[in-house]
Amino acid sequence: MSSKAESWKRLREAAWIGKVDPKKNDSSCVFQVLEDGYGDYVYDEYSVTISSMPPNLTPEAYLLEFSKDPNAAVNRGLFNFINKFTKRSNSAPAIGDIYDIDIIGPDNGSIVLVDLSPAFGVRTGDSWFDIQTVECKKYGTHPENGAREFGFQYVKDGVMFYTRGVSRGHFFGAQLGGAAFQNLGWTGMMKGISESIRKRGGQPVEGSFRVEKSKNSG
Repeated sequence: MSSKAESWKRLREAAWIGKVDPKKNDSSCVFQVLEDGYGDYVYDEYSVTISSMPPNLTPEAYLLEFSKDPNAAVNRGLFNFINKFTKRSNSAPAIGDIYDIDIIGPDNGSIVLVDLSPAFGVRTGDSWFDIQTVECKKYGTHPENGAREFGFQYVKDGVMFYTRGVSRGHFFGAQLGGAAFQNLGWTGMMKGISESIRKRGGQPVEGSFRVEKSKNSG
């Protein structure tokens, strides 16, 4: 299991820096690390719980769908309006994969897949993948420095899907200006996951959507 504390620790430490080469699939990419950001370190978790998955769809299979095309898997207007993800590779998710994100407003960004849970996409239990923001030629700088995790874990009420992040602004004032859109985007994503799974025959736990955010100066 990847608990909230374990996820945040992994994202904050970013042990992949120096091990994963962001230039593997694009020579212009450079990691945007937390230490170079501005403002507080923001820790967040957005989650929903599903009491029963649709027939013939495991949580592992759904997360694999999400990792290939987040917008198609979520299929919710608000999320897709705020963030449009494009995975540059059509293959199964792998370390070094780049996703370009068309973000509402003038400042888009790119991310690199930097870590995967063991046997990702296989029915073996809790699963996750981590991404780190990068500066690339296509979209320039991402508005945030940091890392984010997408995953699920088995809980007493069923399966909890989540996203967890540790981030700072890439420039002064970025956190203030982007906080509202980020909250809308990740809220839309989690509610979209719940709705998408319901439409496919699953059963969400009513009222299970949760948000937790905290800040510290370092």
